[in-house]
Amino acid sequence: MSVFEKGTPFTMKEKNKRLILQCIQDDSPLSRSEIAEKLKISKPTVSSIVEELLQEEWIKEIGARTAGAQGGRRPIQITFNHQARFVIGVDIGGTKTLAAISDLSGNLLATTLFHTQEEVQCGILHKVNMVAKQMLAELNIDEKKVLGIGIGVPGMTNVKDGIVIDAPSLRWKMHPLKHEAEKIFPWPVFIDNDVNVAVLGEQWLGAAKGMSNVVLISIGTGIGCGMILEGNLYRGSSWAAGEIGYFVTDIHQAKQKDDPIYSGYGFLDRHAGGAGIANKASQALKKQSNHPLQEKAVLTAKDVFDYAKSDDPIALKIIEEVIDHIGFAIANVISIINPEVIILGGGISKSADWYLPRLEEIISQFASVPTEVKRSAFGSEIGVLGAVSLVLRERECVLKTLS
Repeated sequence: MSVFEKGTPFTMKEKNKRLILQCIQDDSPLSRSEIAEKLKISKPTVSSIVEELLQEEWIKEIGARTAGAQGGRRPIQITFNHQARFVIGVDIGGTKTLAAISDLSGNLLATTLFHTQEEVQCGILHKVNMVAKQMLAELNIDEKKVLGIGIGVPGMTNVKDGIVIDAPSLRWKMHPLKHEAEKIFPWPVFIDNDVNVAVLGEQWLGAAKGMSNVVLISIGTGIGCGMILEGNLYRGSSWAAGEIGYFVTDIHQAKQKDDPIYSGYGFLDRHAGGAGIANKASQALKKQSNHPLQEKAVLTAKDVFDYAKSDDPIALKIIEEVIDHIGFAIANVISIINPEVIILGGGISKSADWYLPRLEEIISQFASVPTEVKRSAFGSEIGVLGAVSLVLRERECVLKTLS
C-alpha cells in the first residue's frame, strides 16, 4: 500500500480513508502508530481518519486504557468491525433457492432454503424479499445497514443491463431481473450467472483464496464454468463465457442422430449433467429386470452415483463414461486458460473424492500442464457467499479492491 500523493484534498482524504480501513481489515488489531508506520501516513492524519471511522462504526477499539508493566499507557488497538454493515446473498437454483444474511467477513448469520419451482411462476423475488426481511428482523438488524443484495442466476446473464438472457431451468428468456428486483428491494441489486458468483466466493474465502487465475466448474443439472483471469471475473463479449456445457467431448456420439438436443443445453450437459445421467440410467434400466433402481419413483444422478460406488455394473458403466466426459472437458479448459487451480462445485461434486483419481489421470494424460483439482470449500453455501462477494466487489464499499 502507498499514500496517494495527487488529487484534491477531498480525494486524498477519501483514498487515505480507504487505505487505512483496508489496512485495519487485513492486519488488525493495530494501534494508530502501527497504521501510520505501515502506510507512511502522518500520525495526525491517521488519528483524524480513525476517529471518523469509529463514529461511522466501521472499526472498533479494543483493550483497556491501562498502564503497561514499564509504565505509560498501552496503545489502544483498532480492529475492523465485521458487523458494521450486512449483505444479502441469494442463490437461485433450478430446484432450490438459498437466501442468506452475511456480515462483511462472509459469516452467514442466517439462511433460508425454499423450493424454486413453487415460487418462480408467482414471483420468486417477492418470496426472497419476504424471507430476507424475516431474517433481518430475527437478527435485529436495521434494514438501513444492508449494503446490497447479490443474486446468482442459473443462466447466461447480461450484467450491464441486468437481463437474464437464457435460464432454461427457470424458463426465462431475456428476463429483466434487475429491473424487476429494483422495484421490490429497498437495497442496491447486483446479479450475475450463478457459476460466476460461485467462483467469486471461492476466491474470496474458499479453495482459491488469494489466487488470481481460477476456474470453477459447476456440475449440476447442467455444467457451467466460472473464470477469474488476472484477478478479474471474465464474462465474455456477449456474457456467454464459461458455457462449457456446450463442449463436445466425443465426436462420434455428437454425430449420432438419436442423440437428443434440448434448448439451452449442450453436448456435455446432456452427457455428464445431472439430468443426462438420470436419463442414461433410465434408458439402460429399460433393458433390465429386477434392478433396485427401477423401484425409484424419480431417479436422480445421486442414485446412480451411489450404486456406482457399490460397484453396480450398470451404474458404474454410466458413471465411468460421465467422468471421462468431464475429464476431457477439464483438460481442454486447462489447456486454454492455464489456471492455478480447478475447483469442482455443484451437486455431483459431492462425490468428487471417489472419482477424483480418474479425473487426475485424464488430466495428466491430455492437459497441457499439470493442474491441481479441488472440491469446493463450501458445498451448497458457495452460491450465497459468492453473491455476497459480488456485492462487495461491485459496490463502492469497504471491501472493494483498492489500488
